[in-house]
Amino acid sequence: MKDDIMDKELFLEKLKKLDLNKKEFAFLCNTPYSTVNNWGTVIKDKTLPIPGWVEPFLEYYAKSKKLDYIVDDLCDKIRDLKDSA
Repeated sequence: MKDDIMDKELFLEKLKKLDLNKKEFAFLCNTPYSTVNNWGTVIKDKTLPIPGWVEPFLEYYAKSKKLDYIVDDLCDKIRDLKDSA
C-alpha cells in the first residue's frame, strides 16, 4: 500500500474526530454503506483501498463544520446586540 493512501485506522480516526460514523459518512457522500464498510478490509488477499478523494473530502468537511460554528456564533452575537439595543 502506498504511503499517501489513507488506511482504515486513519479513516476511522478522522471520522471519530468529526463525530461521524461510517453510515453517516456514506450518506453524506452518497456512497453505499457496504462500500464504505469494506474499505480497508482484506478480501482474497487484497486490501480494498480507501479512495483518494476521501481524505480531502474529510478535510473540507472539517473546515465546513468550523465555518458553520463561526457563522452561528457571529449570528448569535449580532442577534444579542440587536436585542439589547
